[in-house]
Amino acid sequence: MPNPAMILNADLVYVDANDAYCRAVQRHRSEIIGRYVFDVFPNTEDREAVLKESFQRTLAGESVSVDPQVFNIRFADQSLEDLTWKITQFRVHCEDGDADYLVQRSEDVTEREQLRKERDLVTAELNHRVRNALAVVQSIADHTGLVSDDIESFLKSFNGRLAAVSRNFSALTESHWSGLDFGDIVRTELEPYAGPALDRVSLDGERVQFSVRASRSTSMLVHELVTNASKHGFLSREAGRLNVKWWVADGFFHAEWFEFGMENIRAPEKNGFGFQLFDMMPNIDVRSDFAPDGLKLSFTVPVSYSVASGEVSFAGA
Repeated sequence: MPNPAMILNADLVYVDANDAYCRAVQRHRSEIIGRYVFDVFPNTEDREAVLKESFQRTLAGESVSVDPQVFNIRFADQSLEDLTWKITQFRVHCEDGDADYLVQRSEDVTEREQLRKERDLVTAELNHRVRNALAVVQSIADHTGLVSDDIESFLKSFNGRLAAVSRNFSALTESHWSGLDFGDIVRTELEPYAGPALDRVSLDGERVQFSVRASRSTSMLVHELVTNASKHGFLSREAGRLNVKWWVADGFFHAEWFEFGMENIRAPEKNGFGFQLFDMMPNIDVRSDFAPDGLKLSFTVPVSYSVASGEVSFAGA
């Protein structure tokens, strides 16, 4: 038989075992034949009681099929390994009535069960992310509607924000959902304006790897800043320039967004979606300075640092 198989008598003593079984448990046949099964493979009292009950049911004439279970096998070199086996047991009854035997056939499904667990984990994580994505889309729709005067302006703004979410999702997928660097987020949002305009952009900061959640919030925020810059700021003026600077210090992430080289810049009469986003992000402190030749925004947000992943998360998010 290609699968592991062994035979116990009514006293649960090994009578025989095939080569596949001996290889699986790393025992020579001479080490197990004639020995009590729980002397060869001792177990906890609870676990031993469950196995013994299944053996007795089989010896009583019941064919037993056990769902995949983890068996903690101690090998001959005293190392321990968890093996997941799917087991089938049946009784062999001798005609003379002197003895009954239990035959156990096993299938090693350790790798299959591990793949199943990984699949279930991925499915659960995907469901979680889909729900989060739908919640983000709903929030974008609600807030875009509040600041839109007509359906055309709503659609234009809403589609642009969905495109930003899509770019963020693609970037996170490429990074295997390990989060995004702040500088890369800014570059990604400026990418649609690639060309001469980017010659007027200066980015200055260390590499700061955000968590997935912080990456998503930051991508939306930067998208709104770039969108406003294309409508009213440096991207709408030939002489306009942008300096972005960021750093982490004393448990805070700091960033400065400085647009200059323009004329007749005035503070908006009412806050748009971008400024509403600031209110939606917990613990963020935003300071704005509108000057006739430009705009300076300063951001400060408390963060926590993961030693394991090297990622920065927004505190309270």
